Amino acid sequence: MIFDSPARRRIPRIVWPVLIVAAVAVALMVSASSDETRAELRYLEEMRAQATEMAKDGDGLRDAASRLDQVDRNAFMTVIDTIREDLAAGLDFVAEDPPAPSLLSVRAMYRQALTAWDRGVDGFGAAVLAAADNPDSSLAYDMMAEALVELRAGDGLYADLVADMRHADVPDPLIELPAAELSPGEGDLVRLSASYVDSARSEGGGLPLRSGLAVSQILADPEWRVTSDDEAVLPVAETVVFSVVVSNAGNVAVEAGSVALTLSGGGEERRLTSEVGRLAPDERVTISFEPLSVEAGEAYAATAAVAAVEGDADTEDNKISVQFTVASP
Repeated sequence: MIFDSPARRRIPRIVWPVLIVAAVAVALMVSASSDETRAELRYLEEMRAQATEMAKDGDGLRDAASRLDQVDRNAFMTVIDTIREDLAAGLDFVAEDPPAPSLLSVRAMYRQALTAWDRGVDGFGAAVLAAADNPDSSLAYDMMAEALVELRAGDGLYADLVADMRHADVPDPLIELPAAELSPGEGDLVRLSASYVDSARSEGGGLPLRSGLAVSQILADPEWRVTSDDEAVLPVAETVVFSVVVSNAGNVAVEAGSVALTLSGGGEERRLTSEVGRLAPDERVTISFEPLSVEAGEAYAATAAVAAVEGDADTEDNKISVQFTVASP
């Protein structure tokens, strides 16, 4: 009897389709697994990017909290609003389902940390403003303590998340989350709360509500030039158009009312007025007046004044005056 050697044995034809189908199935499973892993890694990478911003936000909040007796109200609110925007982006992110069931617990812990941080940041900002705006109220102390509790809770939940990310269910390679803490200080809550509230109420600080209008500049068309002797000289002209720049130097919006322009000299005094309207903090507006006649060789004084608003901390800058001479032909 003649036997075929193993090298000469052939796989029956019917087995080939089965092997091909199996190979394709394995390839599809590997591909699907790879796609899912990539989606998980993209999800974790987004979390890492957000957490990096949270870490920066924590540094900003601690810096502002350490200077509550000095920081300007607008600068403080910019810090708070920036953190709130980052937290809002994170909360929108966790509102969607993760790409894989293995990330459900990760998403849940991250959402809990974000929610606690969000409540804490809102509460901290509200407590600081309440302290500054209502110096005699004790409510700010309780508001501050509650905010600090939430911020510390968020820090703890996030720290648990970072530790939980080392679990075997998280895809490899592991995307390490950065450390992030939003709590601005450590120690006893009562003492810490009192410290922040008292600092926000510091006399001369920039947090209390402060109204303030200022006349920043008087402009002329044609434009005057300043000589080496610091004298303003207007080119030869029969008329001049004055414009006045009014700015809100306070930290609250105000109804500025009206601004008056007075031109004295040349034998008579003329006075024009114009409405300014509502100005937001740091906003400025340029008001132009109707042309006024001038004579060559004459000396004049242009004075612009805006009425002080209630609570205006500095009325010295509500008025400005420029003396000038009209050049001769």
